[in-house]
Amino acid sequence: MSYIAVFDLGTTAIKGVLVSRDGQLHFGHALPIETKYGYKQEIEQNPEQWWERVQCITRQWFSEDGVSPETIEAVTFSGQMEDVILIKEGEPATNAILYSDQRAAKEAELIQQKIPQLSEITGNGITSSTPLAKLLWLKEHEQDEKGEEVHVVFSAKDYLIYKLTGRIVTDIVTAATTGMMNLQTRKWHADLLSLLHIEEFVLPNLLSPEEKAGKVSTNGASQTGFLENTPVLCGAGDAGASTLGAGAILEGDCYMYLGTTGWIAGPTKDYSPQDNGVFTLAHIVPDLNIGIAPLLNAGNVHDWAMKTFLGCDDYDALEEEMQKSPPGANSLFFLPYLHGERCPIHDSDAKGAFWGIGPETKKADFLRAALEGICFSLLQITEMLVGSEVGSIALIGGGANSKTWCQMISDMTNKTVRVPHNTEYLPSLGIGATAFKYLGWTENYRDFVEEYIASSANSVNYYPNAEHHELYAELYKKYKKLYPSMEKMYR
Repeated sequence: MSYIAVFDLGTTAIKGVLVSRDGQLHFGHALPIETKYGYKQEIEQNPEQWWERVQCITRQWFSEDGVSPETIEAVTFSGQMEDVILIKEGEPATNAILYSDQRAAKEAELIQQKIPQLSEITGNGITSSTPLAKLLWLKEHEQDEKGEEVHVVFSAKDYLIYKLTGRIVTDIVTAATTGMMNLQTRKWHADLLSLLHIEEFVLPNLLSPEEKAGKVSTNGASQTGFLENTPVLCGAGDAGASTLGAGAILEGDCYMYLGTTGWIAGPTKDYSPQDNGVFTLAHIVPDLNIGIAPLLNAGNVHDWAMKTFLGCDDYDALEEEMQKSPPGANSLFFLPYLHGERCPIHDSDAKGAFWGIGPETKKADFLRAALEGICFSLLQITEMLVGSEVGSIALIGGGANSKTWCQMISDMTNKTVRVPHNTEYLPSLGIGATAFKYLGWTENYRDFVEEYIASSANSVNYYPNAEHHELYAELYKKYKKLYPSMEKMYR
């Protein structure tokens, strides 16, 4: 049997899975990743740990699962975007600045003032999470005065490609988040770094997701067990992989992703910048973009609530406890901005808050209100991005395993929510499509979606409860007043 090796590097874990030619997933493994938090909103990870985790997964495949390296036809990747990872050949990597890191707010404002037309070129505004702003911050705070050249990449998977092949590349989906790529031409914006006097940063080569980044090097083979010269594809940032994995390849398609963070997205031909927090990214599918509204607070809030109110990581116990509270959580509201937020509001100083606590409020109400708060936030960005036109919503990511959460989303949006089989690995299957196309196993992405995703086994559907929807519609009016009422307290 022939396989494609796929790695999906998220915020809290890296997943590795082998995809066979019939579209089936085999030998999936997931390993945790550590995140470091600083007192000034710094959020970082160690890229060397990413590489160690890859080696652990390949050892499991080749030593424990009995997979032969000869069966691996290609390797491809997906990973978190908007990171900043510096590469100095022969030196250990410094910590990666993650997408959720908010340290570069002042630098983002400076760029907006100096190059106000930039968003017309890139299709997106500049915020504190934008890699261009983070590069300017690094120039001012951590780069030496010699101005020596240093290579930089912007997705966690790009660093793994470098370790495996020695090549320094990124994909057009990831590049669209950097504030430096012309969204129409799919090329780096010329002279941008010199305009900001940060020429010492060397940008990676830009490739399409199905292009070959390189081959497994001698060193990469010795550390992972892959055969030397195995093709390594560029792959794509997580939003691109998830969009393809959700089968969203036509305008009008829509899906939600619930991982540590979350988003709602759908294909679009539009590339005009928006000032409401919605991003426009290049799609893996040629001649399409992805409209995406991101949340910093999703599964991370779910996990916080579970650990805080239950004191454990027991998802079944959380589901059981939430059933003790009715829809609406007995009029308890939760503003879910534990990590600040960038959409539907952009405020790195925003905080989480419960409102409506009374003498009858129970632990179960706090738990249910926490998840309902995330759902209200999802409802806001759904209205921003797709309005009411979409007929149903595909839901993928780890959060889709919560039946209570899925039903909440269905009730609030008044839409059928469709949870595909193997939802946690759908981004891996989606990015695996790039290798199918490279190897000639499929002619195009539409054929791949029709054969391996749309027709795949047995999605679980959740249907809206009319009574609950009516209740949530009234509560939603109050929820939308919470942040404006509390905004001044954050300053």
